[in-house]
Amino acid sequence: MKTTTKKPTGYVIHRGTTAGKAFVVIATMKTRNPKTGPMAQIWFLLIDEDPVQSVINGTDAATICQECPFASGNGCYVNVGNAPLMVWGAFHRGSYPEIFPAQYAAIFGGKKIRFGAYGNPTLLPIAKVKAIASVSAGWTGYFHDWKTNPMASHYAQFFMASTETENSRKMAESMGYRTFHVSPDKPENAMECLSDSKGMDCATCRLCAGLSKARQPSIWINPHGAKKKRAIAAARK
Repeated sequence: MKTTTKKPTGYVIHRGTTAGKAFVVIATMKTRNPKTGPMAQIWFLLIDEDPVQSVINGTDAATICQECPFASGNGCYVNVGNAPLMVWGAFHRGSYPEIFPAQYAAIFGGKKIRFGAYGNPTLLPIAKVKAIASVSAGWTGYFHDWKTNPMASHYAQFFMASTETENSRKMAESMGYRTFHVSPDKPENAMECLSDSKGMDCATCRLCAGLSKARQPSIWINPHGAKKKRAIAAARK
């Protein structure tokens, strides 16, 4: 009788520590998210604290979501009790095998990648970012620690500098970065996210790919999600 091996739904691609806390980076290969469309999703999760508890405790802001003003329930659109908690639970059940760069072509080749479905993608070493991007069919990514990360200029080649206030947007653009600006106020030189303006999913658009799309304008989106009011307040501080 022929037996078949069930293909994993995701993979561990990195482990590390940030601010003294151990974290894991997991790539899940399928999503039901209609906004992103068919993209592999990369998650940054603390190992010893589930994502719901980390938001309640404010641990997220000090670790995997450093420098995001929307962290700890202050405006983030991500419902950590849904997909992040499910991925965290599956990791602890041993559902995701660990893979290494030599396997990236087989796993990520020809696929579209969403770096940072939750968490700062700068927690993934730049060499691994490059290796995954180089075999992919395109990607999106956003990082909040562009002001302080000594490798920011390297990550900006791949990811958008996340901004919320007008001051932070101007600072990021003065540094030469493309920005993804989350605010109720649209900058004159920015393009509205095509998901909002055209109903296009991220897998089709893929403009949020940092300076790899240097000829394209920065992107703007209105705050959304259950905590929209808090995000608007943070953006207008």
